[in-house]
Amino acid sequence: MKIRSLLAVPFRRLLIRNKIIVVFFPLIIIPLFTLGYFTSHMFTSSLIGKTKQNVLDESALILTRIDSMIRNSESSANIIMENFDHIYQNYAPSDNPIEENQRRMRIQTMFDLELFNFPDVDSVAFIDSRGKLYTSYFPEKDNDVKIFGSELLIHIGELPGYGVNNWFPMQHRDFLVTDPDVPVLSIGKQIIDLKYCLPYGILIVNIKESELSSVYAKMVSYPKEHYRIIDSQGTVISSSYKSELMKPLQDEALRKLILSRDSFSEIAHTQTGTNLVTSVGYAKMGWKLVNIVPEQAITADIRKNIRMTVIIGSICLVFALLGASILSRVIVSPLQKLAKAMRQVKEVELNVLAHIQTADEIGMLASVFNSMIARMKELLQRVEAEQKRKKEYELALIHAQIKPHFLYNTLDLIYLLNDLDRSGEARDTAKALADFYRVALSKGSEMITVGEEIKNAKDYLSIQRARYSDVFDFDIDVPQDVMRSVIPKLSIQPLVENAIYHGLKTKGSLGHIDIGGFRDQQAVTIVVSDDGVGMPESKLREIWSRWSSDDKPVSFGIFSVHERIRLYFGNEYGVTISSREHEGTEVRIRLPG
Repeated sequence: MKIRSLLAVPFRRLLIRNKIIVVFFPLIIIPLFTLGYFTSHMFTSSLIGKTKQNVLDESALILTRIDSMIRNSESSANIIMENFDHIYQNYAPSDNPIEENQRRMRIQTMFDLELFNFPDVDSVAFIDSRGKLYTSYFPEKDNDVKIFGSELLIHIGELPGYGVNNWFPMQHRDFLVTDPDVPVLSIGKQIIDLKYCLPYGILIVNIKESELSSVYAKMVSYPKEHYRIIDSQGTVISSSYKSELMKPLQDEALRKLILSRDSFSEIAHTQTGTNLVTSVGYAKMGWKLVNIVPEQAITADIRKNIRMTVIIGSICLVFALLGASILSRVIVSPLQKLAKAMRQVKEVELNVLAHIQTADEIGMLASVFNSMIARMKELLQRVEAEQKRKKEYELALIHAQIKPHFLYNTLDLIYLLNDLDRSGEARDTAKALADFYRVALSKGSEMITVGEEIKNAKDYLSIQRARYSDVFDFDIDVPQDVMRSVIPKLSIQPLVENAIYHGLKTKGSLGHIDIGGFRDQQAVTIVVSDDGVGMPESKLREIWSRWSSDDKPVSFGIFSVHERIRLYFGNEYGVTISSREHEGTEVRIRLPG
C-alpha cells in the first residue's frame, strides 16, 4: 500500500499530456515484451530439447559407423590369419632368395586384397618367427626396424594364440605406419599354424585416427559445434582439431564430468562458455564420444526474433506516443485555461473565473471551480481562526498516526484464520493484538519500561510474522538491566515496522530481525537490526530531513520516534541509523542510563 502511494505521488505531479503518454507506454510495451520473453523462453527450451535428441541420434549413428570400422578391422585380421595358414602350406620359409621373393610377393598380394576389401584399414605388418618384416606398403621405411625390441612387439608376443585380437591405445608411432604424423589405432595378434599350433609370427593391423574423425567431421549443424573421442583416462584420441590430439581434455571440470557419468546430454558451463554437452559411451573400447555445441549457436535464431520484437515494440511505441500526443491536445487545451485561473488563485487573486463553456467533465469542473472561488472568500476568515486550533492538535495527531495503523490488517488476518479453521492461530493473534493495544494505551501514560515496550514489539512481530511467515523471523535478546529503563511507548514498534516493510518484504528471501540492547556508563542503547535490502547513503540523508523533494514525510515513523525521545530526554538522545545497501540496516535508540 505504501509502495503504491509512493508511485502515485510523482504520477499526480505530471501534466495530463504526460500522464496519457505514461499510461500508453506500459499498455504497449509490457504485453509486447512479456509475450516476447515467454515465447523466447519456451522456444529456447524446445529448441535445446530437440537439439539434444538430434545430437544423441547423430552420436548413435557415428558410434555405429565406428563400431563397424572396429569390427571390420578385426575381421580383416582374422581373415589374414587364415590366409597365412594357406601361404605357409604352399610357400614354406626358405633361405632360397627366389622362393623367399615368391613368398613375399604372395604375402604382399594378400595384403593388397585385404586393404581393398577393408578400406577402413590403413596398413598391415607381419613379423615372422625368423624376424623378417612384411608390410602392406612398399618400400618399407627405415624406422620400421624399431618394431624389434619395442613394447608393442613384446606385448603381442605375450598374447595367447589363435583367435585373440588385442587393441592397443591410439598412439603416435614412427614405425609400421604410412604417416608418422597421424596417430594410429592398432590390433595385434599372434599367427600360428592351425594344425600344429606352431607360431608363424606376429600380425599388426593399423587404423588411422583420420578414419575415425572423418566419420563425424561433417556431421555438425551449428557453428563451432565439435565432436571428439576421449579414452577412459580423459585423453583426446580423435578430434577434428588436430592440436588437441593425444592430449588430456583441457577443461578439467568438463573432463571429470564426462568420466564420472555414463551417457548424458545437458547444458553445462565450461571454459568456453555455456554449452550443450553430450557424451555417449562406446563400451567395447572404453571410449566416450563427446559433442559440444555453444548455447549461443543453438539460440541464434531466437535472439534474432528478440531483436525483431524490440524493433516492432519501438515502432508501436512511436505510434502510441503520437496518438497520445493528439489525444492530449484535445483534452489539455481547456484544462490549461482552468490551470491558468487556478494559478491566479494561487497568487491570492480571488477575483477570477474560469471561462470554459464545454458541456463535458472539464466544463463541469470549471463550474465547480467558479463556485469554489465564491465560497473561498467566506471560508478565509474561518480558516484563519482554525489555524491556531490545528497547531494545538498537531502533536496529538502525530501520536494518533502511530497507534492504529495496522489494526485493520490484523483484524482481517484474524478473520481469515478463523475462516480457514485455524482457530488456534486466530486466538494467538487476537491475544497478541490485545496485548499490543494494552501497552499502546498504557492507561494514558506516555512513558513505560523498556521491558513493556519490548513485549509490545514482540506482540507486533508475532502478528506480522503470522501475516508474512515467508518474509522474516525474529529474535529478541535484551539484558534485564536494560529492561528496567524507561522509554516513550511505541518507540521500538515503528522501527521493526520499517524493517519489515522497507527492508525485508522486497528482499525476495527469508530475512531476520534482531532486537538487542546494552548499558554503558552514559546511556542505555537498544538495537534493532535486519538483514534486508539496506539503504544507500542518499536515502539515509533524506531520512533526517522532515520533507523530501516531493513534499511528503520521509520515514515518518523513525522521525517521530527520534523527535519524541529528544523532546522527553534532550538532544543528546534519540535515534541513529546505519545501513549498507543489499546487506541490511541497524537502528539504535539511545536513552538515559
